[in-house]
Amino acid sequence: MKIKNRTLKNGVKSYYFRIVLNGKPTTKRGFSSRKEAVNAYRAYKVAEANGQLESQQVKRIKFNELATEWLAMKAKEVKPSTYKKIEERYKLHIQPYFKGMYLDELTPIKAQKFVNQLASKLVGYTDSLDIVNQVYKKAVQYGYVKTNPFANVDKPKAKKAPSSASVKFYDVEQLRRFLNSAYQLYNKDHYSRYLFFRLLAFTGMRKGEALALNWDDVDLANKTLSISKTVVTVDSGEIISEEPKTKASNRLMTLDDDTVSALAEWKLRQHDLYKALGYDSSPCSYVFNSEVNSFISLSRPRAWARAIAKAADLPPIIIHGFRHTYATLAVQSGMDIKQLQYQLGHNDVHTTLQIYAEVTNKQKTETAKIFANFVNQSTQISTQENN
Repeated sequence: MKIKNRTLKNGVKSYYFRIVLNGKPTTKRGFSSRKEAVNAYRAYKVAEANGQLESQQVKRIKFNELATEWLAMKAKEVKPSTYKKIEERYKLHIQPYFKGMYLDELTPIKAQKFVNQLASKLVGYTDSLDIVNQVYKKAVQYGYVKTNPFANVDKPKAKKAPSSASVKFYDVEQLRRFLNSAYQLYNKDHYSRYLFFRLLAFTGMRKGEALALNWDDVDLANKTLSISKTVVTVDSGEIISEEPKTKASNRLMTLDDDTVSALAEWKLRQHDLYKALGYDSSPCSYVFNSEVNSFISLSRPRAWARAIAKAADLPPIIIHGFRHTYATLAVQSGMDIKQLQYQLGHNDVHTTLQIYAEVTNKQKTETAKIFANFVNQSTQISTQENN
């Protein structure tokens, strides 16, 4: 400790000292005596040791304040369509609950009550819980709270989806019925709707990838299809994004002969439709064109799928269910896991491996029969040998 002094213009001595507080050097001035300066120096050091310095005090902020900062960071990390889903989830299921609440107000008991409340309302409540958890991880990182109250919460079973006739995906016989129904329903008019579902069923591509296809992406001669873009939803609406969902999303797919024929058929029909309207050549490059010669909205195929399922007397599935259908049937047909990973455009093989874990009811039955037959045969052989 080194106390210094200087004489002011009025002739009075003023004492001061240099001190390092919280890792930062600073000068404290204005003491009228050496003793006062020494006492102040010691008081600063004691306060620093006890974490009582003003610079050591963390400002209290509300949960929604930090959540807004977290969302701004998230917007730079994920695709616009992904961010939009996260933001909607936050505003709908999280923001109202935490309105006016400070981060340090939430105890583990309150956190558990919030989780229980989410689970009772939402089928996929863990998506919303993950947002809250990540915000509190940031709060710990920034020193706003010492621990994350959500770190050890119990996760109750999610609310069951409303019972209905819907299923997640189709088995092979249901898929045949669906595609036959689609053909019967749309062969004469709107042939592209049949083609849309055939592409999804026979390639496993995502809905947005199919709707973003240009004819330049289709090579009928070599029977290939190039996937390099997708339709996504952003704040301003729907756009074509050339940013892949994953690094593996950009891929070249080989098509079967019937799908190639369906594409060729639609290309001719599309050309004839434009010709009838007075065009010498097609003014639209999209495979699936809208009435205004643009791409078709992501919401449109849902109504098509429901109409087809109803005509086929099948339970409806969401559009993503056709991707699940493709993956499941590919597993059943014995497709190599790495090939399936490529076909689906999965960046991580673990995502593909999850499909293998979701064995269909038919496979479960077959597994049980195979095991029972094996044991029964072994028992018979053993009995014969003993006799």
